[in-house]
Amino acid sequence: MNNNQEDIFDQYAYDWWNKTGYYKLLHKLNPIRLKYIQSKYNIKGKKILDIGCGGGILTEELYKKGAFVTGIDSSHKSINIAKKHAKEQGFKIDYLNESVFNTTFKKEFDCIICFEMIEHINSPSDLLKKIFEVSKDNSSLFLSTINRNLKSFIFAKLFAEYILNYVPKGTHQYSKFITPYELTQKIEENEYKLTGLDGLKFNPIDESFSLSDDLDINYFLYAERQ
Repeated sequence: MNNNQEDIFDQYAYDWWNKTGYYKLLHKLNPIRLKYIQSKYNIKGKKILDIGCGGGILTEELYKKGAFVTGIDSSHKSINIAKKHAKEQGFKIDYLNESVFNTTFKKEFDCIICFEMIEHINSPSDLLKKIFEVSKDNSSLFLSTINRNLKSFIFAKLFAEYILNYVPKGTHQYSKFITPYELTQKIEENEYKLTGLDGLKFNPIDESFSLSDDLDINYFLYAERQ
């Protein structure tokens, strides 16, 4: 992640739990993310690492469903917000303010979740190698990101940032978008087997999300450690 993108997440960290603020679409997406995870994997009692957890929107939902969750994010302000909110709710969630690349975890987690983050990483291959290091044998992996094509450039970059102002300008770099084929190759290089690819559909009229067979823009990937 470059400094400009980190600055953006720090700049708007105060707004993480404002359901009508800069992260309102994440709040609307969150039930779909949780539903997708639970449709593939029983999280209760499992040790889960939420990479790029931000203010803890998904992290808290995982905790409430019975998982033992660690949330990690390089944004100091976001982690502080996450810690404060969890404390207010009485939730026992481990939050770490550091890059996942600097952690010393070794085969500790039953499940890794990395949503809306890999498109901000300079080296997705290195991230997946690190995920392999911190996950147990027979573990599960959930990823979500943005496909790379003309359609995704128009809607996920131009419309989202410059026309509809759904996310701050500069949040995404088109060159870092990754196709399902490329991402599948990278997980297989790290001994994960693809078991699910699902698209995400956005309705701008009511700003709602739903799962779809269309992978052209946003998509989820589920994989299991071989």
